[in-house]
Amino acid sequence: MMRSKAYKFLFALILFFSVERFCYWQTDGFRLSKATCAHVYPFSCQTNTLPKNLPQSFFFLGSGVQFYAFLGEDNQTILKLFKHHHMGPSTDLAKTLLPKSWASPLIASREKRMSHLFMSAKIAFEELPHQTGVYFLHIGKTDCGFGNILIHDKLGIAHEIDLDQTDFILQRRAEPASKRLSRLFQENQVEEAILSMKNLLSMIENRSKLGIKNKDGNVLENCGFLGDEPIELDIGSFIYRSKSTNPDPHAKAVLRATLQLLGWVKKNHPENLKACRQELLFQYGEKTPYTQET
Repeated sequence: MMRSKAYKFLFALILFFSVERFCYWQTDGFRLSKATCAHVYPFSCQTNTLPKNLPQSFFFLGSGVQFYAFLGEDNQTILKLFKHHHMGPSTDLAKTLLPKSWASPLIASREKRMSHLFMSAKIAFEELPHQTGVYFLHIGKTDCGFGNILIHDKLGIAHEIDLDQTDFILQRRAEPASKRLSRLFQENQVEEAILSMKNLLSMIENRSKLGIKNKDGNVLENCGFLGDEPIELDIGSFIYRSKSTNPDPHAKAVLRATLQLLGWVKKNHPENLKACRQELLFQYGEKTPYTQET
């Protein structure tokens, strides 16, 4: 009898986690409770005038570590909703249901995480608008009369959100860097591809000279192009850099990105590696040791 109950419990547990994983896969983890929160954080940054292109519906595009991304009907606008938590109960639910001794450290931890994320978004909006394509930022609760919009999740289910009560970012849609470079290489526009990579490196160097660091330095995943202009798509990991012990931190940042680009070329377009290596390492290759394995 006990063994039978144990088997039933194990089966129920497996079934529960299987259903949970299936639902997560179907929705890419999106839940409205993760993207909206009644909790007031000790951080705010608002713009009082809503862009004219915002009254439109948005459709699920993807899920990252810090944001849910939605594409507007105009195919040009990206709406990013902050992820207020990854796992566990929502902050609002935790404040309501959990004992204060449990809820307080959980909320404090989330406030710390969100403050870092909010600051990164503020840096993108105020310091790097041209390098990120971010042109509107709303953090905190307002009564500006922004109204409601519809967002559609991965399953096509519509959800209405109150913009005054929602933390969000508007960013111009860009072509991912890897997609652009692959297209140029496939079209045998090698010089144009190399120029695009040089522009990426120049953007990273300029940002570094402003004293700003991106803690997530994955160039191919986190960068894109608006026309011919490079931008950083990932805006959740910016920090003001503390004093560096490196005599030339800007060259270090650029060389790290250069090696990533060359590694990607070697893997995806090896026939162009020699030309890319000669062009990209010409300016920075002498400042830091370079391995011939790339």
